[in-house]
Amino acid sequence: MARPSFQWRGVGLTHTGLVRSSNQDAFAVLDHLGLWIVADGMGGHAGGDVASRLAVDAVAAEWPLSGGAPHGHDAGDAGQLDPADPALPMRRTIAAANHAILMEASRRPELTGMGTTLVALRIVPDPHARAIVAHVGDSRAYAVRDRTITRLTRDHSWVEEQVRAGLLSPAEALSHPWRHVLSRALGTEEQVEPDISVYQLEPEDRVILCTDGLTKMLDDDQILDQVLGAGGSPHQACRNLVQEANRRGGFDNVTVVVVRQPVTPGSAR
Repeated sequence: MARPSFQWRGVGLTHTGLVRSSNQDAFAVLDHLGLWIVADGMGGHAGGDVASRLAVDAVAAEWPLSGGAPHGHDAGDAGQLDPADPALPMRRTIAAANHAILMEASRRPELTGMGTTLVALRIVPDPHARAIVAHVGDSRAYAVRDRTITRLTRDHSWVEEQVRAGLLSPAEALSHPWRHVLSRALGTEEQVEPDISVYQLEPEDRVILCTDGLTKMLDDDQILDQVLGAGGSPHQACRNLVQEANRRGGFDNVTVVVVRQPVTPGSAR
């Protein structure tokens, strides 16, 4: 039986920004596994850079063992997805990442309190491409289709909870002094539950993963403008987004991953 061609490809870019002295973000582009990851170590905490890298590496290492790799792509029979729960590999790998951070902190007391956000994307290519997005914290995923941007995640933050409860307006949330307080993160509890969503993809869609170093500087419409300004190039989209975040102040580390199907010769994408 012919296996579907796994054609989605990602590009990532990270930058320290213009204010911070170190970069606590981490990312992975694992096209061959159908997996893309972005993490943001908790600013101001010891070992934020350690936590974000541990999380990304743990998800990548656990993925082929979890049943997550697409069939025929480096994981053999591990790619046989469970149709009853296609998000199960995400839960397993994020649990492994949380455990890895806790274990490292227990071995190295100077890293006590470290934590990280994480957003991970898997694309199931058959029979119709679906994006499965898991996240913990305030790193985000977006989908761009035609000239429309859709946010695929909801921040795990105090202000987001207040907005959903009707106690703060979105405009008030943008400048609230507690806007960076997370309500959920990896490495802070023995168990953490990711939010997982599924989004049906079209061939020309682009999926964006990013840290809050981007979303603190650009609103959703401004992110869309930078992606559209890149034409069909995910490399240029990453450059546009990082450069614009820095142009607007670069107050934090900024990391972006853009995933799409390659533009074929003669394509109008």
